Amino acid sequence: MEMELALNSLTATYRSNLEELGCLLKTLGHEVRPYTHTHLPHFHQLSTSKQSAVSAALEAYIGALKAECQLGGDFNHERFVLQFLFRMGIVPSEDLNDTIHREKYIQIYNSDQLQIFRSLSCYDRCSFTLEQLTTHPWFDLWERDSLFYYALFGLASTALKVVKFTKLRLNFPFHRVTEMNSANNFSFDYRIKSLSALTRQGKLQAALLIEDWKF
Repeated sequence: MEMELALNSLTATYRSNLEELGCLLKTLGHEVRPYTHTHLPHFHQLSTSKQSAVSAALEAYIGALKAECQLGGDFNHERFVLQFLFRMGIVPSEDLNDTIHREKYIQIYNSDQLQIFRSLSCYDRCSFTLEQLTTHPWFDLWERDSLFYYALFGLASTALKVVKFTKLRLNFPFHRVTEMNSANNFSFDYRIKSLSALTRQGKLQAALLIEDWKF
């Protein structure tokens, strides 16, 4: 009974946070649906531990976004990233400021390859719901040529096993990606510029990707 109540509470909190994020993004000029169904089928497909991790990351993301908005003035995208990492208990590497400086397209994935952060520019070409974005690994979100799929999957798998790296500079060419199971199935040209390890207490927690998008 206690476990059931805890899970129901987690679901309610996650749903409320999706709705709050949708409202926040709307004030910033981005129309993104929180979810399609109120019972949140994608969220419930996750294990309990993954649900907790996804929910905690979402709260950190909302907190960082609200903090940046409350400062007023021009939105500082670099400060937004660092505020999120602080709320996640992740200490950025010394060169991360230089890595994210003036970059528009930044995404962060946790060790389960679920997206826990995306810069605001990434919503410019997005017709997923917020529930989809936070509960599916990247390879279930975008379709791409099999050559690039296997190259990226291999990169992700290797990065998760190699703890002692800070940053990998990549030379991936642009390739076409298309949203799967989204409202509009948007397509755009995509490439990864670099991948940075994010650690906590010496353990790899997530990877930060600097990307280029063309659409």
